Formats: sequence, structure tokens, C-alpha cells
Amino acid sequence: MSPALIRRSTIGPYRVIDFVGAGGMGAVYRVMHRDTGRVAAAKVLNEAAVGGTGLERFRNEARIHQTLVHPNVARMFEYLEVDGLPCLIMEYVDGESLDDRVRREGPLSMAEALRIFAALAEGVAYVHKSGVVHRDLKTNNVRIAEDGTVKLLDFGIATSSGGPRLTSTGNVVGTLQSLAPEQLTTGRAEPRSDIWALGIVFYELLTGTSPFSANAPGLLGERILKGSYTPPSVLRAVVPRDVDRIIARCLRVRPDDRYPDVNALLDDVRRLTPNGAPSARLLPGWDLISEPSLLLGKSGEVARRASREWRLLLAAGSAFVMLVFLLATLRPTVTDDTTLPVDTTQGGGGRSGPLGGVRGMRRVTIRVLEGDAAVYRDGVQLGTTPYQLEAPIGTEFSLMLRRTGCDDTPIRLRITEGLDAVMESMRRCRAP
Repeated sequence: MSPALIRRSTIGPYRVIDFVGAGGMGAVYRVMHRDTGRVAAAKVLNEAAVGGTGLERFRNEARIHQTLVHPNVARMFEYLEVDGLPCLIMEYVDGESLDDRVRREGPLSMAEALRIFAALAEGVAYVHKSGVVHRDLKTNNVRIAEDGTVKLLDFGIATSSGGPRLTSTGNVVGTLQSLAPEQLTTGRAEPRSDIWALGIVFYELLTGTSPFSANAPGLLGERILKGSYTPPSVLRAVVPRDVDRIIARCLRVRPDDRYPDVNALLDDVRRLTPNGAPSARLLPGWDLISEPSLLLGKSGEVARRASREWRLLLAAGSAFVMLVFLLATLRPTVTDDTTLPVDTTQGGGGRSGPLGGVRGMRRVTIRVLEGDAAVYRDGVQLGTTPYQLEAPIGTEFSLMLRRTGCDDTPIRLRITEGLDAVMESMRRCRAP
């Protein structure tokens, strides 16, 4: 079909300039309007795809795409028919796909990855606000124009609220490496399925590779369903841990554990740069702690981490002041040979003397990644994190951590020489 169209040289009022590419559903051409001179892209459905749901899916793409107007979404101009075959006339993005760029350059710089990803996320946020789920977000469906503008393309399998349902339950559509676990198990997609795909795009921008890969589709699907991947900072040391946290929340297996919407994801991405400018220099992690104004927006992974560290710093400062006060108070009455009693009957929570007052004792601080959590032993609450245990070396504790919105998390702790603190993560925390 491609050579025939080129020989024919026209598509409706458009003159064919050249052939761009082809896929399973049709071919794309660069065209120019005879009267206005506007250059556009013409996507023509091929004859083999007209049968079944191909034609209805193509028309559904036109219905969805023609409603979307955003700087980071390629425009659709009109719907035509050429010799009985439907054709979409769309904005022509004169540049390269994000996939081609990553293949050519490898991992992008942090500043450029953040700029591109933030622009893409803004486009997806708009699409979701319009009631549309893209369902096929991937680097091959994103183009970078020559002026650097990011454009989201290809709404061929997108769905919209109130639109026709063209996929039966269990019928999986999309690119396997970008599919969310719920798409694999049910064939259904929701806005948070696009958030999963955004996490994969961000990962690929930063590492040049996909978080999920395998030689066999079955093994690949298994890894996706488990959410098993290597954090990007392990593959590339310049990637900050805050970026690890953002991607990790996008790639949580349960949709409810991911970001509630793309705007919440954008809040975290913007917190990584000064003044929320994605193209600016990446902030080092300590800047997030030293600038409390960053904590005033919606809570996300970065904001929560910064808030935790801010509270920890305040708590550490208060503890230091208290320790100095105690030392000053006890100095006249306690000699080097004094042995101070320590109460360990309630989980080692005794605090009757400074660290080292009893030989063989060790003080260990328990912290939780998600923030405050209640610490229980045998059903009795000992306190809240950060919580200090002081007990003889070798003592073992079976504790339970409890936090609203998370499953109870048991921990088993053994006091050892050199152990000062432990950091735990709560199980199955629901999105705020």
C-alpha cells in the first residue's frame, strides 16, 4: 500500500511528501496541504486492519484525539477517507522519538531527563483530566521536536470515559514491557496504569534500559507481576535516591499504592529542582531538608522523605540538648565507676542514665521510613518512632510496628556490638 499511495501522491487535499513509517494497523506519511502549505502527518489505516475491530478502533482514536489540545500532546487536525480507507491528519513533529534519542545518546543527563519527563507528565495529566487513559505510554510514542518540545503521540488503543469498550476482559493490548500488572492479569487499564508506564519511561531516560526485561514473555510477565527490578541508582551512581523513591512509587504492583494521580507525581518531580523548574540544576538531597518551604505542597515521596528528615533533625537536636543537660546535672554525683540501673522490662526502654553507664549495654534507635509508627511489645505500646531501646548486648526483641494506613509490621531485633539504629519500612501502605 505504501508505494501505491506515494505514486498517487495525494491524500485528499494533501500532497504526499514522503513515507515516514508503517505498523500493524497502517502507514504514516508526511504531507502538505495544497492550499495552506501546512505540513502534517497522515496516518492511513491499511486494508487488512479494516476488518474486526480495526476500523472501529481507528475511529475511536479519532474521536478521542480530536478533543485533546495541549502543548505536550500532538494535535489531530481532521479525519478523512482515502479510497474507502480512513485517515487521520495530525501535527507533524519534526524531530526524533524519545526511543531513538536514548538509543543514540544512551542515558540522558539528570537535568534533561527531568525536563523531558516533567513535560511528558504534564501532557499525561491533561489527558487524564480529559477522561482519557492512553494505555500505551512508551518512549517510542513520545517525540522531541527540533525546538525541544515534548509531544505525546499515538492514541490508537486509548480509552475514554463514556467511549466504546473495544477490549474484552483478559484481552491484553499494549507493549508488554510497559504494561502494568493489572493490565496483564485483567486486560483492564486505569489512569494509574499510565503512571506505571511513566515510571518505566523515567527509568529508561536515566539508565538507557528497561526496568523489566527477559528473554521469554512468561519470565518478563512474572517479573512485572512481582515488581522486581534494579533501582536506577544502582545502575547509575549520579541518580539521586529521591529519584529511586519516585520511580519506586510509580512501579508499585498494587495500583492503590502508586501515586493517586499524575499531578502528585509532578509535585515530587518539581521538588527535585530549584523553583520547580525541570530544566534547572538538580538539587542535592540536603537542600530538601534545609528548605522547609518545599514541604508545603501536596505530600509525595520526596516531600514525605524531606519531612521525615526534617523531623529527625529536630528530634536529634532536642535529644542532644537533653543529653547535655543530663550530663551537666549528673556530673557532680556520678563517678567513672558508677553503675547505673537500667529498666529493660518494657522492651529495653529504660533511660535512667547516659549511654555507656552500664557495661555491655547498647542503645539502638528504631526508625520507620514512612514517618511515625507506634512500637508495641506483647500488645503493650512502648512509644513511637524514632524509639530508643537500651539493653545488654545479645538481647533479642520481638516488636510490632503500627501506623494508620499500613499493615502491622513485625520486626525481630537483636542488640549487637556496633548497632546504633535500624530503619524499617511499613508493609502495604495505602496511598494518602
